[in-house]
Amino acid sequence: MRPGRRLNENRELRLRLSLYTDFSLRLLMYLAAAEPGAWVTTPNVAHAFGISLNHLQKSVQGLVRAGYVDALQGRAGGVRLAQPAAEIRIGGVVAALEGSGCLVDCGRGPCPLSGQCLLKRALDEAERGFIRALDRYSLADVVAQQTGAALQGLITIQTAR
Repeated sequence: MRPGRRLNENRELRLRLSLYTDFSLRLLMYLAAAEPGAWVTTPNVAHAFGISLNHLQKSVQGLVRAGYVDALQGRAGGVRLAQPAAEIRIGGVVAALEGSGCLVDCGRGPCPLSGQCLLKRALDEAERGFIRALDRYSLADVVAQQTGAALQGLITIQTAR
């Protein structure tokens, strides 16, 4: 194995999303499984997933800016989905949070291959394929069946506290 490559047990290269996007997707899944229109508190979500409340609150800000989540401050506040889960495409969320066309930034430093290299084009094409594959799934799709049941269990535990 060459330095810098991380391989999983199946000897395949792994693709990783940022922690910010990971927490954002978890929050969206939780909200999709919650009672429609109900305000959910971020401390409950952070506790349910065992994640940092501060990091989750940053995710909320990004999701509000992107139009996926509504937020209400104050004692009766919280967060909720801004649109139906069936209309939220996972690829769209990932593209909005991670940005697109950003795997390689050719303008970041002088590169002697600028204008002659096909690497950025190849990576951009791969990224578009990744987003297209994720866009086959809505938020409602990913919280169906056993995932939805597991989320309902988390929600029940949080509301019983």
